[in-house]
Amino acid sequence: MTLLANFLAIAIVLNVIESAIPIIPVPGAKLGFSNIISLVILYVYSFKDSASLTILRVLLVSILTGKLLGPVFYMSMSGAVFAIIAMGFFKKTNFFGVLGVSVIGSVFHCIGQVTAGIFVIGSVAVLFYLPIMLFLSIPAGALTGVIAKRFLAVWDTWHNEFAD
Repeated sequence: MTLLANFLAIAIVLNVIESAIPIIPVPGAKLGFSNIISLVILYVYSFKDSASLTILRVLLVSILTGKLLGPVFYMSMSGAVFAIIAMGFFKKTNFFGVLGVSVIGSVFHCIGQVTAGIFVIGSVAVLFYLPIMLFLSIPAGALTGVIAKRFLAVWDTWHNEFAD
């Protein structure tokens, strides 16, 4: 429980920092470094723990940034829920590795955001952002997947060394 709380804190800090520093020159676009934590928890613990952590992260970040129950909150939550469900499903198939699951999560995050955007904004014009979002999300998902994969390799080494 303590380790999960620490991972949640790390995910929150990563999300807040990333929101404050525009890394990608597209409004609202982020690399999704907090999703590294969701992936790690998905692979080290369980879908339930990863989903709980992800939903709590979005909720707490929206409270900390003053965006609770605003359009950004609904789009973030929808993206997170779509992503974690997709990642949980595709991880369970054992067909995709961490990298593939991360990219799939990134793509479904975009789909979730656009879906919520249609309802929040009340227009299907949001669909025109989807190709741009997908174009940016695939390399971002790959980057977070590579980082998560490296973290998991270190985790396995550490866990095997100290488990005995």
